[in-house]
Amino acid sequence: MAVQPLSPVALAHSVPQAMDAAVSALAGVEAAALWALSGGQVEQLLASVAAARAVLDRIEVTAAREGLSRGLHTEHGYGAIDWVRACQQRAGSAAVADPSHTARLLRVAATADRAAARAVWEAFAGGHLGLGKADQLARFECDVAPVADPDHVEPVVGDLVASAVDGPDGTGLTPRELTTAIRYAGALIKPERDLDAEHDARSRGRSLTKRPGPAGLAEYRLLAGPDATAIVDAAVAGLSAPVPGPDGEPDLRTAAQRRADALLDVIRRGVSSPGDAPRSTKAQVVVTMTLEQLKDGLRGAGVTATGEVISASEVRRHACDAGIIPMVLGSRGEVLDVGAEVRLFTPAQRRALWHRDRGCTYPGCTIPAQWCDAHHVTWWSRGGPTDLGNAALLCGRHHTLVHRCDLAATVTPTGVTWDLTRDSGSPP
Repeated sequence: MAVQPLSPVALAHSVPQAMDAAVSALAGVEAAALWALSGGQVEQLLASVAAARAVLDRIEVTAAREGLSRGLHTEHGYGAIDWVRACQQRAGSAAVADPSHTARLLRVAATADRAAARAVWEAFAGGHLGLGKADQLARFECDVAPVADPDHVEPVVGDLVASAVDGPDGTGLTPRELTTAIRYAGALIKPERDLDAEHDARSRGRSLTKRPGPAGLAEYRLLAGPDATAIVDAAVAGLSAPVPGPDGEPDLRTAAQRRADALLDVIRRGVSSPGDAPRSTKAQVVVTMTLEQLKDGLRGAGVTATGEVISASEVRRHACDAGIIPMVLGSRGEVLDVGAEVRLFTPAQRRALWHRDRGCTYPGCTIPAQWCDAHHVTWWSRGGPTDLGNAALLCGRHHTLVHRCDLAATVTPTGVTWDLTRDSGSPP
């Protein structure tokens, strides 16, 4: 006799008992002699655990959404996160998830009720998107929805979801790649004023602190924005490759030790020649963006080789400096041009600028010359030449301000005079 399938309602009533039975069965797996499995069986077990985890994530998120929609948390006087954790507590303290996991599942549950994030919910509930990626996209939608045009948010979220979904061959964006894509999308969709405010906030948040470490060591902690991070990463990467011994023996240093040695080497080279050009070529950070985005006045963003996303205005500012080489792409992604060292100020030109300008040329600034960038007064992206008649020293702070306010200057053989009439605010 054929067995009739359960209706959705009947199936729902059987779920709690089925879950309890599954938990009991899985507890038996923990005590099993896994050493007796073949290699293929061990691999299959890992695949099954991953599949089970994805299903459990979807059940957990759906159950949390159902409970919140009924107001079960308020009946017990809990907030949403505390209610979920209280429910988990019934299975024992070991079953209580980390608060960050609980917050993640609640963020994903909320996407079902927001039109702009509906694509996230549909992909997650349909089993096409894992909890981690769904949470990345949910946070992005929450971040941009208050400041971006609502008509733009939904299609951008939809495009990100389509890129993140894994097919049978696992071709979707990895979490790291999705992070880069989200940052890039944010730079395109957010208003310019919000991008400038974020840049300023990151600049204010930068810090370098020192505290005692273990065994007489010292620990340094650096907080820096994406553009500074890209420069540090490039400088360290260029000197942290393993170095074989004199007889070809392998480098016994760990990757962390090699990075520490590389950073010390960079600093040592810099301080060994105070007041002069560094003794080694600057680390090069390649930033990719389209030609249209590089041109003045158009929105866009650049992506470094390490995945850092920096705004178009930051790329234009860094195009003045030999530390960052812009890679310009055409409309179909083809490489049109890669900035070359000959277009950038040479050590001899920098020494001449140090002698002429003596320091940052912005009115009232006292930053010394060796801490300044060589700025193209007529921007490189606008065809400005790399010569002393189009150059001015600016500290990093005022270099950003000059690009943001599009300030003009008059350059003479004896100095630089800035026209501040286009400055919409007071100097920082």
